[in-house]
Amino acid sequence: MLLDILYEAGIHPKRKASTLSDEEIDRLEQSVVSTLREMIRLGGRDTEKDLFDQIGSYVTSMSKNTVGTAYKRCGAVIVKESYMGGSVYYCPGCQG
Repeated sequence: MLLDILYEAGIHPKRKASTLSDEEIDRLEQSVVSTLREMIRLGGRDTEKDLFDQIGSYVTSMSKNTVGTAYKRCGAVIVKESYMGGSVYYCPGCQG
C-alpha cells in the first residue's frame, strides 16, 4: 500500500520525510486519499487475502508481483531493495 502511494506521488521510498517540499507533501496527501479509495473500492490488494480467503482486485504497482517487470509509465524495470529490515519496491525511472 505505502509503496503504491509513494509511487503515485513520485517519491522514492527511502527518501526522508523532512526533505519533502510543500508540493511533494500535497502530492503525497492526494495519493494517500486516491490510492486508499481505489484499494477499498476493489476489495483490497492482489498481494493479500481477506477473511474469506479471497484475493483483492486492486492490482499493485510496486510489489513482489511486479518486481523485475518494465513499468508501463516509463519503461524502467521495477527493483527490490532491502530497507530497515524489510524490502522496498520502486521504479528507478519515476522515483529515481
